[in-house]
Amino acid sequence: MWTDLKGWAAPSAENADRVRLFERDEYGYGNICLPYRFYQSRIKESLPLVVFLHGADAVGDDNEKQLSLHDVGTVFAEKSWQEKHPCHILAPQYIPALHPANPVMTGCLQSFVESMAEKLHADKNRIYIYGYSAGAIGIFCLLKKYPSYYAAAIPICGSTARTDIEKLADTPLWMFHAVDDQIVSAGAFKMSFGRKEQIGSHVLAEVLQKMDGAEVHYTEYPAGQMMECYGLHPHCSWVLMGRDEAAKEWMFSKKR
Repeated sequence: MWTDLKGWAAPSAENADRVRLFERDEYGYGNICLPYRFYQSRIKESLPLVVFLHGADAVGDDNEKQLSLHDVGTVFAEKSWQEKHPCHILAPQYIPALHPANPVMTGCLQSFVESMAEKLHADKNRIYIYGYSAGAIGIFCLLKKYPSYYAAAIPICGSTARTDIEKLADTPLWMFHAVDDQIVSAGAFKMSFGRKEQIGSHVLAEVLQKMDGAEVHYTEYPAGQMMECYGLHPHCSWVLMGRDEAAKEWMFSKKR
């Protein structure tokens, strides 16, 4: 279904070269075998750790699509970025049996991140997370359950339930969404797999910005802009986030 959408984001020619910089492995959590790719900086000091969560179009167990389908998962592995801000990068792949909002997957992901942070001797005050669509949904689940763990997060075209929404105010956020995104609405809606109301980035930003102590930035693309200006489907706001140097610099400026 995803490849038939007009303007669906495709990777650049350079992306394949960046994907090859990532090693392959698997993480065991109970009866779950979580495929993941990781980029390890050669600099021998405590560095930031960046976690990337992909969307539903990359679900599987090939340990490839989470990075190869789009450029966004490899943007922090670009040579120019690593020269300015050396860091380690984790890119797990959601398996078909578990949705990102599943509590078991949330626990698995957090255990995985904590384990890898120890293994890589990462700076635990500078663990960042970003992702798009289903991955952004997964980010909100993690931030609600582990509200003080991540130094900053960039959820792209995501949504969440109103349950425990106040916990999201504990993590600095910069959200991206197109107002005419029909795959994950920026407004309020009901997911096909559940009865609870979901709120997208537009509504979520309005709610969080009223909470004391919350740091919330929100970049919204007006109806028609994604296609007219960039030739992209409105859901593909992750492409523009990957090009947004201000947002990336903002994330790396944050410390827990």
